[in-house]
Amino acid sequence: MSKEIDLRLGSCIDVMKTIEDKTIDLIVTDPPYKMTKQGKSCRPNYMKSGMGEDLFNGELPNTKEWMELCFDKLKDDSHFYVFTNINSLPDFLNTAKECGFKLHNIISMIKDTKMPNRWYLKYTELVLFFRKGKAFPINDMTSRDYEFVETPTLKNGKIHISQKPLIFIEKLITNSSKENEVVLDPFMGSATSGIACKNTNRKFIGIELNPLSYADAVARVDG
Repeated sequence: MSKEIDLRLGSCIDVMKTIEDKTIDLIVTDPPYKMTKQGKSCRPNYMKSGMGEDLFNGELPNTKEWMELCFDKLKDDSHFYVFTNINSLPDFLNTAKECGFKLHNIISMIKDTKMPNRWYLKYTELVLFFRKGKAFPINDMTSRDYEFVETPTLKNGKIHISQKPLIFIEKLITNSSKENEVVLDPFMGSATSGIACKNTNRKFIGIELNPLSYADAVARVDG
């Protein structure tokens, strides 16, 4: 593994506390968030029966705790992207404001697959685009606040249940950072953000709690 791509196993809270304040240029992350309880008729076939409101094992991390750490670790005048759904949207918006972040925009990632739902099929995931400090423009100011993406599948390299499209993550990273700057992902999963940094000459720190996901991420980055 390259020294520019630094993957760390552990709790995002514990690991972020070891990172010096104001040393991160950008954060892009997809944290675990609440899922609506699904009946058998509409549960996606990759979800375990009885999974309840949490797509992930264990308790959800405390939003205030990890967002405060994100704010502390980011340099002044920097960007923060966080994926969410409508269930966690109020919590993430309100907590980010309490931590000191300012909302720039909400970006829609429109997928080529759908999530079964009784109140309109869901094709869209939301990305909250915040700033810390003064506002500054993204690098490609022709970028839209929506993007159509191809969802990762097992046939094209999917190794994590919530894996995001590499091209979309690369766009966020190149829009809000420069080459050789440091990008942090506190919930790295399959390390798509790490691959994006590797492809675009950024440095990367990724944190993952699940040992199996961490091992998969290391193998993917080294592959």
